[in-house]
Amino acid sequence: MDKSLYILGGSPWINLVNTTYISNKQMYDILHDPSSAFKWLGENNLLRESDVLALENDELLDQLIEGLHSLRHLCEVILADLKQQGKLSLNTVDQLKRFVQDVKVGLAIVPKHENLKLISEGITARDHVMYNIVSSIIHTLDNISIDRIRECEHQDCILHFVDTSKSGKRRWCSMELCGNRQKAAEFYARKKNKK
Repeated sequence: MDKSLYILGGSPWINLVNTTYISNKQMYDILHDPSSAFKWLGENNLLRESDVLALENDELLDQLIEGLHSLRHLCEVILADLKQQGKLSLNTVDQLKRFVQDVKVGLAIVPKHENLKLISEGITARDHVMYNIVSSIIHTLDNISIDRIRECEHQDCILHFVDTSKSGKRRWCSMELCGNRQKAAEFYARKKNKK
């Protein structure tokens, strides 16, 4: 598994949607295996040191993964709304509000360079992960044009990404994963048609 797959969406909530992907015409789910789910959490910078220790408890890790499944479904609904309507439906907003009500957040002071910074963070490991993913949803919707949230154009890919390119014309989840494959396929198709 290429670790870049864990983060190529450009935002934790898009990366959560991308935890289901197709490889060699077979569907995979990163959340299905606790060790790969744990690696995904780490690659997305969603864990504090205390969370890493807490999640050594298999029951807590299983509860977190169950929560990630629910949140992934909600993120998929958000993407569907954006694709179909260009905005979130009232029903989706209500689902998001209900989800947030279960997340317990507190304030913490952390050193930053030579100063102190006041931050919000989840009370438990599960709360912290969920808070950060929901925060990434809100941040994306507030700061990124909806048309920059895209699905890869490769016919065998279901991954999404936030297009942060200057031109705004990114077509592939990753040039290495899909762009080069598509360009090679187009090249060979043109070559075949010339014969």
